[in-house]
Amino acid sequence: MDDRFLYSTEGGIATITINRPGKLNALLPDMILEFSDLLERARRDNAVRCVVLRGEGRAFCAGDDLNPEDRFKYGPPDMHTRLKMGYPRLVNDILQMRKPVIAMLRGYAVGAGFDIALACDFRIAAPDLKMAAIFVKRGLGGGCSYLLPRYVGFGKATELLLLGEMIDAPQADRLGLLTKIVPDDQLEAETYALAGRLAKAATQAIGAIKNARNQGLGC
Repeated sequence: MDDRFLYSTEGGIATITINRPGKLNALLPDMILEFSDLLERARRDNAVRCVVLRGEGRAFCAGDDLNPEDRFKYGPPDMHTRLKMGYPRLVNDILQMRKPVIAMLRGYAVGAGFDIALACDFRIAAPDLKMAAIFVKRGLGGGCSYLLPRYVGFGKATELLLLGEMIDAPQADRLGLLTKIVPDDQLEAETYALAGRLAKAATQAIGAIKNARNQGLGC
């Protein structure tokens, strides 16, 4: 397995860790494909009943790594390429996972990292968390534009999307973007307590509810 990811299972919980702390867990195109494969591995494993996504070190995910040599490895970022090779594939994979997915958040969850966190069903955050739809500041468009308005409403989403400003954990919590803020030294324990509870729940019912929710988003 790619050493930029860690994968483990215990007690019905699969943990996928982005393991690129020196780059704040920013994602390269080939990493996105590996990430998608790990999500598929968790989906296919009947012993896995809940998935936890986390980042190694001091950040969850700083988004796409914009290194031009790696960014265009699979061709120019047209819509088809982005849906197949870019992080929108991960957003879809997480949304459509018929198992609960928890994001364990600390440090930065910005850009693609923000969108991936929003795709999860629960977000447990440390107090140092910073979130941003930072795409506009990088000259990019489109990121978070599907999920963010559904969380915070059209007007606030427009503000966050067009200004690209950072919001801290209390702001994110007030906007309904977080499930819970916990002290940093309790982050892992709180995340896995929730994961354990969900792993003992009715997984097929959770999957059916998520599917109905997703269909409702498209109405």
